[in-house]
Amino acid sequence: MNKIAMVLGHDLLIPNEDIRVYKEALALVREGYEVTVFCWARRLEKYETKWEVEKDGIKVVRIFEDLEGGFLSKAKGFKKALKKLEEKVVEYEPDIVHAHDLEVLDVAVNVKNKLDSKVVFDSHEDWPMMEKVQNWFIGKYYERKQKKLIGKVDAILTVSDELALRLGGGTVLYNSELLETVNEPVLHDRFGLDGIVAGYIGALRRPILEEILEAASKVNALSILIVGGPPKGQSGYTNMIEELEELAIEKGANAKFTGPLPYSMMNECYAACNILMVGHYVDKRLRDYAMPKKLLDAMAYKVPVIVGPYEARKKVVERYECGLVTEDWADALTKLSNDRELRMKMGENGYKAFKMNYTWEAQEKKMLNIYKELIETKGEET
Repeated sequence: MNKIAMVLGHDLLIPNEDIRVYKEALALVREGYEVTVFCWARRLEKYETKWEVEKDGIKVVRIFEDLEGGFLSKAKGFKKALKKLEEKVVEYEPDIVHAHDLEVLDVAVNVKNKLDSKVVFDSHEDWPMMEKVQNWFIGKYYERKQKKLIGKVDAILTVSDELALRLGGGTVLYNSELLETVNEPVLHDRFGLDGIVAGYIGALRRPILEEILEAASKVNALSILIVGGPPKGQSGYTNMIEELEELAIEKGANAKFTGPLPYSMMNECYAACNILMVGHYVDKRLRDYAMPKKLLDAMAYKVPVIVGPYEARKKVVERYECGLVTEDWADALTKLSNDRELRMKMGENGYKAFKMNYTWEAQEKKMLNIYKELIETKGEET
């Protein structure tokens, strides 16, 4: 049995499953591979957890390393964590090392140098740009790191055509739903909202939500369903919710904040919505490459979308006529809430496109074909 080591810079299962990584690992297990996910389990002091667990045939091996103190201390801790991951993966002796994002790619390349394993680089983010937004020097470090390492990988997976272009090529795996899951019946009235319901699902980024509440207040008989918690690594969730609820009342917007909900309830959220507003990164430099899972999910559940004019999402929405592309939330909400026929048509367009091009069944086939080729090539080399 061929052995696959996935390397991840956060925990696979806690506090919530990393859905993309989990689905990829599960697909490989079902195809007959032995899969172990090696995680740097940060911030797990908050939870009761184990060094090693197994779920659905996927083995999870954790290393723990706190990042404390100033910049230099954290840099040492980061280097130490990567070394621990590398040691664990080398001990496992995998045929293929699958690195999830740039922060752990050097672990995979180092293992390849020692064991002659194949390397898959799965780029979920434009990591150098994401870091550059926070700290220019760290962003430049990752930019140089990516240029140095990318020529040593054997296959690239990523999330959008735009990011594939930035990486110089690669196979796009959309983080979509199984058609089987989409077709399951769901409860439609859990949230008890009246009239037309426009949903926002994702991290609670205050600037975007202020725009949405302002826009919603200008549309008659519109309810807003807001599902999500703070962005990763941020606290102050309770205060943020209270402030946003007060703002909604002040603006006269009928908004319901659910807080974070389990992934298993997302189908109910989409079923409750007549319209979905797809948010975006606050920093404009991060917007063009991102293909939000929630856009594909809305298409799957026949919900028309409102997206900003950012390349990856704009291309899909305009190509399949499954929503509106605009920066004017109020105008788009008014247009869709007042036109049931248009909502239905756009919803059906989205579903047809999803069924034809974006189901997870189609995505995992692309990944499994790449793995098959890598294993065959490795066999020929030995």
